Amino acid sequence: MKEHKRRPLIRQIIRPLVLFIILLILSNGIFLFYYNLRHSKEEVYNTADKVATTTSYVMREYKSLDFLVEYWEKNYESMDLFYDDPSVYEAKERKLAALHPYRIDMTQITNTEARSMDPAAQKLFAELCYSDICGAFSNYKEIYDLYYMYSFDIIDSDMFFLNTGIKDKELRISQGGELFELGYKFVYNPGEYPILDEILRTQKRVYSLEMSQPDSAVGSVVHAFAPVYGVNNNVIAIVGVSIGLEDLQMKALRPAIIISIVSAVLFTLVVIAIYLLVKSSVAKPVDAEETIMHNYEKNKNATAAINALSNIKSNNEIEDLAKSFSSMIAEIDRYMGEIKSVTAEKERIKSELSMAASIQSSQLPNTFPAFPNRNDFSIYATMTPAKEVGGDFYDFYMIDDDHLALVIADVSGKGIPAALFMMISRILIKNHMQSGEDPAEALFKVNNQLLENNEADLFVTVWLAKVELSTGKVLVSNAGHEYPVVKRADGRFEIIKHRHSPPVSTIRNMKFEQHEAQIGSGDCIFVYTDGVAEATNSSNELFGTDRLITCLNSRSNTNPENILERVMKSINGFVMEAEQFDDITMLCFKYTGADDKEDNN
Repeated sequence: MKEHKRRPLIRQIIRPLVLFIILLILSNGIFLFYYNLRHSKEEVYNTADKVATTTSYVMREYKSLDFLVEYWEKNYESMDLFYDDPSVYEAKERKLAALHPYRIDMTQITNTEARSMDPAAQKLFAELCYSDICGAFSNYKEIYDLYYMYSFDIIDSDMFFLNTGIKDKELRISQGGELFELGYKFVYNPGEYPILDEILRTQKRVYSLEMSQPDSAVGSVVHAFAPVYGVNNNVIAIVGVSIGLEDLQMKALRPAIIISIVSAVLFTLVVIAIYLLVKSSVAKPVDAEETIMHNYEKNKNATAAINALSNIKSNNEIEDLAKSFSSMIAEIDRYMGEIKSVTAEKERIKSELSMAASIQSSQLPNTFPAFPNRNDFSIYATMTPAKEVGGDFYDFYMIDDDHLALVIADVSGKGIPAALFMMISRILIKNHMQSGEDPAEALFKVNNQLLENNEADLFVTVWLAKVELSTGKVLVSNAGHEYPVVKRADGRFEIIKHRHSPPVSTIRNMKFEQHEAQIGSGDCIFVYTDGVAEATNSSNELFGTDRLITCLNSRSNTNPENILERVMKSINGFVMEAEQFDDITMLCFKYTGADDKEDNN
């Protein structure tokens, strides 16, 4: 069998490397050319777009712009147009001051004020503002060396020109030049300027370089348009800017050629360096390192790999590489040990968090029906934490045979600190309520107790109610919490707004607001934390109170458990796969009256 002739390693490396470098230089040069060309176009477009947008803001500084555009369009033939003539401007300004003595800065005159002027004052005002805006247009045109700088409105099928800027030695039509001015009409052809078509269709700004270069553009001109909005956010005018693209190809080609030459020189030096390195017989130590690393990959024997690498002696970078491999293997071996320790620690923390969540859950009432022997009311509540443990909590308990306490609260922050603060807050509130105190009095004392050792500056929003079951009288205190939603027996769910107090644990000796309400048989109270209204979907939209009220009113005569299940199902259907960022806690109380035997199922 004929022995296969081996080619020298240097040829196997250098030949394809040289070919690759040649192709890389060529492709790099082509890419740089087109990139620079497009970048130059984008720079020109961005300048045009910036000027158009800035100018549209300048026009919108005139609070009477709606009046001005309307006046210019109706009275352009009778207006005395003048440009860059201070003496004429000052004379007209004095006349306007005499007719309109209370005039302030002309940009601050509103549409209502302008329309209330007499015709002579309106004409002077419109002419002065027109001169000012044209001056601003001319200033931008001169600074940015623009082809055209103008504003217009689309009336029927025509572009009705409003303001136009000029540079030195340029003249408007009335001055014997070619530049359009107020009243000039130009046929508007849909499709010629896609950006303009899109602005008119959507009434919004459009950003696009491609759409700003119509096929009919003469001399490679980039066009940018920006809408000008009136007081009702409707487009009342459009600012147009045109900038030329002269010599862009040579401008883009020159740096591409220079960079390609520099790259060719650098790559040639790299090839020579590689050639010299390979020629000095590096193949053997490289193969040895490959074998050692391959064996380490299979058996993970760090000691054997480090000892083998220490035997490689090449007196060059390959030996340094062997030392680097040794250090890397030692680090990997150390990291593997740390990963095992970290994994064990994470499992321990996970177990402890799971236990904490279980403890927290067990502290809240979670057996339903909560009061099976009571026929005068029914109640249901849920708490879904965003993390393993949460800062929200609800609570309800009998103070005596005739009084029921209802609590829902939200602690600032998340995780273990919020959960601990939650449990302390819940216990303190319950202790004071069960001692017979009214909600405002209980919150007053809890507030001062929490502030004694609150180094973390946590606070809690609380909605606290005391229900007298024999009469339906309710005492409520709201410390910075969401408003409750109430449904009367013969009505629909509605948000009930009463004056808030600040959250608990914010201000020492704070006296909390308290109000009294009356509920009747069949009335229902729904309270919740902000995690309900602020549930967010993948489009960053909030669930909101409107969707909540719609969900609550989607069915009638249902018991509290069904109501909470329906709301949670609606929230899940809204957020879909989006991550839950806040605890979701809800409580629903339905009052049936002391003698009402209504079936709540």
